[in-house]
Amino acid sequence: MVILKLIGHEYFNEVSDIIKLFFGKEEIKLYDNYKNNLDRQGILLISQIIKADDLTSFTSSYQKLGDTTENGNCYTYTKNGQIDDIKIIKKSLKLSMYKLLSDITGRDLPWGVLTGIRPVKIVHQLYENGMNEEEIVQHLKDEYLISEDRSLLSISIAQVEKKYIDKSNKHQVSIYVGIPFCPSRCGYCSFTSNAIDKNRNLVIPYLEALMLEIREVSAYLKSKGVTAQTIYIGGGTPTSINAEEFNMLIQCINEYWSGYKEFTCEAGRPDTITLDKLKVIKEGRVTRLSINPQTMDDETLVRIGRKHTHVQVIESFELARSLGFDNINMDMIIGLPGEGLEQVENTLNWMNKLNPENVTVHTLAIKRASIYNEMNLDIGCNNNDTASMMMELAREKLGSNGYYPYYLYRQKYMAENLENIGFCKKDKECIYNIQIMEEKQSIIAFGADAVTKAYFPEEDRLERQHNIKDLKLYIENIHSQINKKLELLSLLNL
Repeated sequence: MVILKLIGHEYFNEVSDIIKLFFGKEEIKLYDNYKNNLDRQGILLISQIIKADDLTSFTSSYQKLGDTTENGNCYTYTKNGQIDDIKIIKKSLKLSMYKLLSDITGRDLPWGVLTGIRPVKIVHQLYENGMNEEEIVQHLKDEYLISEDRSLLSISIAQVEKKYIDKSNKHQVSIYVGIPFCPSRCGYCSFTSNAIDKNRNLVIPYLEALMLEIREVSAYLKSKGVTAQTIYIGGGTPTSINAEEFNMLIQCINEYWSGYKEFTCEAGRPDTITLDKLKVIKEGRVTRLSINPQTMDDETLVRIGRKHTHVQVIESFELARSLGFDNINMDMIIGLPGEGLEQVENTLNWMNKLNPENVTVHTLAIKRASIYNEMNLDIGCNNNDTASMMMELAREKLGSNGYYPYYLYRQKYMAENLENIGFCKKDKECIYNIQIMEEKQSIIAFGADAVTKAYFPEEDRLERQHNIKDLKLYIENIHSQINKKLELLSLLNL
């Protein structure tokens, strides 16, 4: 257990975020609430602000509970003058705690104190502020303690993304459609997912509500001259529903939207892919397909709850190619339980052999809504560098086959504080992935638990509208959700 004592401030969450980078899911208790019941086997961390006339000190100290030594490790970060800016105070507290824990553990994390999920957004902003590449690298190292490698990676991705980002055109949007059904739940998954076999009776009512939402909101947007740059059908596993149901949905989408540059459909689980479904998807003008093995090791597939084999992945991929799909993405995850470098290298070798246009490399993250979290599986404090070696192997092997990184994002509780990276072949970037990460375009989202993000370019800000997560409640309350979405979109003054 970690006991955190705050002196001179109350930023428990901000300091805890840094502690979690080093101690994973270790329980963190506030000293004031726990001082009379200290675990003598735990550790005590103190985060303190001391203000003098011309100096502000941010001090972090560490001591094992029950240790007879009078003083433990300590690190002080100082800034000139009286500091009143909350952002500077929070960042300084994080820097102080990070340096302390880095010294104690001997670990330097690739993203330093950065806990946000969109590091490339920072780079875009620094470019807009007039910084050059060398200045951006130095800024990221000084302000966030980001490694030079990750700084350069973020810059290279920002340069790829630039041509797709146009924050001045509020009449161009992206469309997301969610299908919250799956054949089974993967251990790591935190997305909205309902077992298709147990919820078959809700599929048609759900699709009817979903299509009503698509029709009413799309009609409003079209009347305002809005166009769709990209469309993305995600889940869940969209191909859990049958071909007839899928055809009904795609026809509804295409009734209102055309002229898009990209139309992606996730067919993530090979055990849900059939010839009939792929024909419907192809005839529905889908331009990009996602087939996601996560690993090509059959023992791991069983362990994580996938009900398919690596052979089915290959067969599904080849079937899609035979029907003319020339833009396919494949996902893989590093850090899966029981996997080492050998299994990851095998998956990468298969990726290069199949040669899809996109490969997305995810680092395992244990999210609150996942089965792994319920099992209390903890990867956050993994410090043997295995996941880092896996990511470096992925970058090396994919790079040798002509892939380059085009988008990146991060999550909390990722193995070794790493990242997720999308790789692609030349000119095969997924535009939707870039837009959803960089947040310079409105994303109109349909379906249970879908989140619409209205972008206001004049203010460079987003406003969100959340749909209901529960399937039955989504269906029953579809009209109110449509009204809330239209109310938000009306604020854009299209």
